Amino acid sequence: MFSFLIDTFKPSRFSLAGTVILTLFLSFAYESDPGVAVLEKVFSINHSLKGVKVTMLIKERINGEYIHKKTDFKIAYKPYRIYLKQYYPHKGLEILYVGGENNGKALINRNTKTISNIKLEPLGNMIRKNNHHSIYRAGFSYFLEVVEDLYNKYDETDANIWQYKGLVKYAGIICYKVVFTNDNFKYLPYKVGDNETLESISKKLKLCDYTILEKNSEIKSFEKLKPGSTIMVPSDYAKQIIVYIDKNRQFPVGFKTYDEKGLFQDYTYLNYELNPDFSSLDFNSNNPKYGFN
Repeated sequence: MFSFLIDTFKPSRFSLAGTVILTLFLSFAYESDPGVAVLEKVFSINHSLKGVKVTMLIKERINGEYIHKKTDFKIAYKPYRIYLKQYYPHKGLEILYVGGENNGKALINRNTKTISNIKLEPLGNMIRKNNHHSIYRAGFSYFLEVVEDLYNKYDETDANIWQYKGLVKYAGIICYKVVFTNDNFKYLPYKVGDNETLESISKKLKLCDYTILEKNSEIKSFEKLKPGSTIMVPSDYAKQIIVYIDKNRQFPVGFKTYDEKGLFQDYTYLNYELNPDFSSLDFNSNNPKYGFN
């Protein structure tokens, strides 16, 4: 695509100047238009992610209305551990889950006078109320697994599906903007197998389990599905996904997803720290900074 420039700057008494100009031009061109290939760097980082600290601004459509949240997360993988504290709408709400402890339950501090510390099933209806995802899918990793699955499923060179929209400012950060759009997004029948749940089905198919719950009015619970029943599931996680990737750190700071109704989710990641050195107290209910005691 740049052959005309190469011809222009063939060796001559101006070859040094020509080489410099060509190098600068090509560097600018590739820097300005990295295409969706920048996602491959993002996936590579995600594969090596051991943990994260991040503040998330969350906007999710629940029953036709948007719920806004601001929450601090500490997440470690293998074994999975998570601590979160919410600024709003439930100020001071804390959740602590440590794999292999508390009989598999999460500790909840609701920061209220009537109900303080309780233990709940991580995938139960109480803890999942008004949330698109379970605590197992907080942070970046699952969402990036979804995008990587779509990247492998659909030709990344197809400009009708993957589009690079240039450099934009998002949350005050210069970002690459990459857009995935599937105009053939639809819902398909799925036969529920033995012991399958919304969580396991959505994980297998790389979907959002709340989408399945919303689409199937006969499903009243995140916890139980009838084996052999047929439910409708989306063909992809969303009809459109917009990813904002921090230009300097090569990692996302925002995701927006759209279904056939419009905006479904809007996630912004602030002040994130990848692979932090967690202390022994970060996932300990006896941490004096936490409210579990």
